[in-house]
Amino acid sequence: MAYPTAGHAESRTKKAYPAALSSRTSVSSRGAPGTSPQRPMSVSGLDHKSIVAMSQLCTEDLDAKMREKSALSKQLADLKRAKLQYDTKLQKKKKEDDSVIVQTMDMEKKLQTLNNSNRVATAELSGLGAENERLRQDIDALRSHLQEATVAYETECEALEGLKQALQATRKELAAETKQRDVVQQDLRASRTAQTLMINRLDDIERRNKALKNCVASAMSR
Repeated sequence: MAYPTAGHAESRTKKAYPAALSSRTSVSSRGAPGTSPQRPMSVSGLDHKSIVAMSQLCTEDLDAKMREKSALSKQLADLKRAKLQYDTKLQKKKKEDDSVIVQTMDMEKKLQTLNNSNRVATAELSGLGAENERLRQDIDALRSHLQEATVAYETECEALEGLKQALQATRKELAAETKQRDVVQQDLRASRTAQTLMINRLDDIERRNKALKNCVASAMSR
């Protein structure tokens, strides 16, 4: 909002005064902003019209100053309210900054704790990696042994199958030999029986021969 200044009031004064009055009065245009133009101390020689004009000019100048003062007072009040608001916001920001600092410290502590946990987890992971590598080597060795054992088992199974076949053939041969032995034993028993009969017959023949000899000997002795 623009307000009339001392320079504006001076130009209006020059327009209102007649030429005769301008030669007697002077208005300072070099005063500081916000100051009223200087008036001559003596008003002798001024007519009523010039006095009225000067009075109107002073009144308007005073109204302008009052409006300017009112505007400045309002602006000062606005600035005070703005300053109060800024102070409130500044206090709020300070509290927020303090809270953020506390949170930052807490987060730093948590971060440090997490870093320590990560270092421990990293060390454990390294140990687990080494253990996994060792277990992988053991598994590879076991797989190799398993493969060798599988090959040996298959070889043994093939040999066992051959043994089974040989055992079956042997059993068949043994069964045939058993049958043949039974036949031989039966024949042997029959031969033994025949031999016993022959021996009994021979014994009987010998007894008869002895008896016959005894009879012949007794007959000849007579």
